[in-house]
Amino acid sequence: LMHTNQLEGTIPTEIGQLTELTELDVGINELTGTVPKELGELTALSYLFVFSNKLNGTIPIELSRLTGLGELWLYDNDLTGTIPSELVKMSALASLALLENALTGTLPTQLGQLTMLTDLVLSNNNLNGTVPTELGQLTSLLGLYLGENALTGTLPTELGQLSSLQEFQANG
Repeated sequence: LMHTNQLEGTIPTEIGQLTELTELDVGINELTGTVPKELGELTALSYLFVFSNKLNGTIPIELSRLTGLGELWLYDNDLTGTIPSELVKMSALASLALLENALTGTLPTQLGQLTMLTDLVLSNNNLNGTVPTELGQLTSLLGLYLGENALTGTLPTELGQLSSLQEFQANG
């Protein structure tokens, strides 16, 4: 674990060669550059924590190869671009935390297919458009955080199907 150190520099692309790696945690450091697409080669990963750094660029669609990943935390960086709809391939995902970035675009309707999700944390970005009705399919959700974005429209009545939901935030 490289969590909470003072690591600087970039995440080397050679990290994609560590194909037996099951956990990668470089959260709370000073890493810069982009999230390397080579992380998509680490198909044995159960969690990927790259939060609270200074990373920029987009979320690589290659991460969608991590079909056994349970937790993806990329929050508190300077990531831009949209949330890739390809993330739907990460069918084991229980926790998706992309908050506190500069992500734009609409919420992909495909997120509704990630039925193992218990936490979907997308607050503090620049996301726009409406809340997709498909999020009502996420019946395992305990926490749904959408606040501090530029979302518009009404909340879909389908969210009423989220009977396990304990925390919901959509203000701002």
